[in-house]
Formats: sequence, structure tokens, C-alpha cells
Amino acid sequence: MKQSSENPRKKGAVQSIERAFDILELLSRDPQGFTLTEISNRLDLHKSTVHRLLAGLLGRHYVEKAPRTNCYRLGLGFVHMSGMYLNRIELKTEAEYYMRELANLLGQVVFLAIRKDGEVVYIDKIEKFDSTHRFAIIGMRRPFHCTAIGKALLFDEPEDSLQRILEGEERIKRTEKTVTEVPELLSLIRKYRDQGYSLDDEEWEYNTSCVAAPIYDYRNKVIAAISTAWSPHQTRYSMDELGSLVRQTALKISARLGYDTDEVEIVAV
Repeated sequence: MKQSSENPRKKGAVQSIERAFDILELLSRDPQGFTLTEISNRLDLHKSTVHRLLAGLLGRHYVEKAPRTNCYRLGLGFVHMSGMYLNRIELKTEAEYYMRELANLLGQVVFLAIRKDGEVVYIDKIEKFDSTHRFAIIGMRRPFHCTAIGKALLFDEPEDSLQRILEGEERIKRTEKTVTEVPELLSLIRKYRDQGYSLDDEEWEYNTSCVAAPIYDYRNKVIAAISTAWSPHQTRYSMDELGSLVRQTALKISARLGYDTDEVEIVAV
């Protein structure tokens, strides 16, 4: 019989690492933590194994033990690690790869925008083929009520705050399709929030439609949004298909920014 060439010590070390991560992932599910017995039972591991792994994690401050409850929970070591990671994240840098991927797939322009001073502010634009006019969009401002990207930027606003924002805006009727009444806008944003992407069907200007989706950060807060624009009848995708593709791209960017989602695969870029 052929003998395995794998080093038993190395195999055991890998197994210990996997079990340690199982413990950390379990502890991340409840801020109150779990006792040694609960961890052992939930992960089907022997208490002595759990105790040994917890001792190593305690020593590096990735786990702490609450004296009153004897529960183990995530420790301050993760604060330092997370801070180091979050400090190096830059929205435009993290978004560019996925925006370009989407622009190449659709053959359409893709925009990136944030909220600032009560308006939509565009901070980047990607096209299938690089354009000398790429940076002309930066700093351009638009209202919330008649742009897809503006509506997407409001997805996480509580109802009362959302109403105040819309009431405080100068809701100009730019086309016959522009919605200016606050109750109707509130209803639209609720609908768009549920489906994960928002629309602008010639509301900003005639012969141009847009679909947009929000970008979330590690706090589950909307910090930006992306959109794509096209002239009607000049895309092979339906509005719903475009909405799904834009939403998936926004989720990929969100995941890179620390947003907790299992809907997309996180890729190092």
C-alpha cells in the first residue's frame, strides 16, 4: 500500500487552524459569546481541544473571556486588525475593477457617486473604451428625486429622514416622466429598496434611462452608489437584467469594503 507523503504534523497544524477559525466564526455570531461547553457542543469538538485553542486566541487577544458569565467572545485584537484593513480601503480604488468589468460586459458607461451637501456628486466614470472625457464627470452634481443613482443613495435612510430630504429638495420636473410628489417618491424608493436597485426611466432627460444600486460599507451604511446609463432600445438587456447586474457589481464592491454578504464571492484585486 502506498504511504501518504503528507507530514502528519503539518496536517495536524492545518486542522488546528481550521478549528480555530470555526471557533472565531461561531463567536462572531453573538456579541454575548458562548461558554466552553456551548462551543464544544456546537462545533462537536472535545472540550480539551476547544480549551487549548481558546488559550492561544486569548493570549493574542483575539478572544476574551467575560468573568461574570464565563462566556468567550471576540477580543480587541480584531479591532486593531480591522482598523489596519479599513484604513487602507479607498472607495474609488476598490470600485474601479468591478466598474470596468461591468462596463466591458454591458458596453455602457458606469458611474460612481456619493452624497454630499444634499446632492448627488459624481466621483468617477468608467467606459468600455478609455475616454479622454472620463474625468469630466468628477464633481458634477445631480438631485436625488429624478436620478436612479440619487434614489439608490437614499436606500438606508429611515422613513422620517427620507421624507425630510425629499421635501427639502427642489424637485424640478425635467421631463414628463419626472416624479416630483414626495408620497410617490417615497413609494418608489421603498419598492426599489426591496428589489435592490433603482430606476430612472427618462426622468432626468429624454432618451436616457439609468439603473443604479447602493454600495454599503462594513457598518451596513450606504456610502456610495453605481449606475449605468443607455439610450432606450440600444441595449440587449432588459431593465431587470441590468438591475441585477448592477446590483451584483455593487455588492462585490460592498464586500471589498467590509459589507457582510454571502450573495457574491469576494475577489482580491
